[in-house]
Amino acid sequence: MSETLDERSWAVLNATVTGYIRMAVPVGSRAVNRLFGLAYSPATIRNVMADLEDYGYLTHPHTSAGRIPTSKGFRYFVDNSSFSKWLDTPDSLQLTSFLDVILAETSSVDLPDILSSVMSLVARMTNYTGIVMESGARQEERLLSFEIVPISERHLLAVLITETGTVMKRTLLIPEGVRLQEIVALGEELNANSRNVSLSVIREVLLSEMAHLGKTYSGIFKHFFAGSRTPEMKLFRPSSFVEMPEFSNAAVFREIMEVFEEKAALFEIFEELVQQRGISVQIGSENQLPGLQPCTLISLPLIYRDIWIGSVGLVGPIRMQYDQVIPLMMYLSGRLNQWIDETLPPISPSVP
Repeated sequence: MSETLDERSWAVLNATVTGYIRMAVPVGSRAVNRLFGLAYSPATIRNVMADLEDYGYLTHPHTSAGRIPTSKGFRYFVDNSSFSKWLDTPDSLQLTSFLDVILAETSSVDLPDILSSVMSLVARMTNYTGIVMESGARQEERLLSFEIVPISERHLLAVLITETGTVMKRTLLIPEGVRLQEIVALGEELNANSRNVSLSVIREVLLSEMAHLGKTYSGIFKHFFAGSRTPEMKLFRPSSFVEMPEFSNAAVFREIMEVFEEKAALFEIFEELVQQRGISVQIGSENQLPGLQPCTLISLPLIYRDIWIGSVGLVGPIRMQYDQVIPLMMYLSGRLNQWIDETLPPISPSVP
């Protein structure tokens, strides 16, 4: 059988995958015939299923007369299905209205919070686990903006934005004896003199020039310009796996939870998937981490001026409802990347 299935084989595979997604149990020829109304007899469907199994699209559990799709079968299903646009689905209004409000009322500084709010909602809507992965700032990145905003008599909000769109925010407690306006003025001076300068240069050169002000003043700024590749990852509804029959085995469930603790490994996966320049769907054995192989990972990279600034994703069972999730993620890709492109400040040409 060739990699392009004939019409009958595709109809049987499509019905088998759809049935398994709905019921989470092996699908037999009679169920395919009865539920999907294929114009073939159960005997013919059974023969086609046997052929699909021989070529790796289906597998046959010993305890059941039915069949379940393999990762290869799911991959063919995803690659050859025509999914409806997200705006044509019943649940689209809730997410569309939410994005209309949150994107109109917030700035680029709030990007991490926006992504968290969006993926929290998406995780609840889909009942899968949502992920927000930030790219992290690096020493070689250049400063785009640095601002200090007073929020009380003793507290400041410091906001740093790099050329890649990385946003770092921190609330600072002003030490006794330090005047608030002096800190704000120093922040304005640092911002004016350090734009388009790498974080490492700012840390080593410009901050050293502030040493005469004393450790209290220079220390307030110093840790902001250290740069970090430590991945920042947030999870939403990881407990959803408890509700799925595939993960009723405690050992399988534990492996999934352990994967979520491997932030560095997940960061590398998301970073590699950026090369696909769009939504990536990693199904079953396609996942590099063994603990993720009972799952599907859908990754959506966020790109600003050809620079990766982070990703959002969903993790669920291999029998994920692709007809709902893929259109949803495609819609999110368009809305979020357009908002990022329109909201983040332009990147200045590099200085020598």
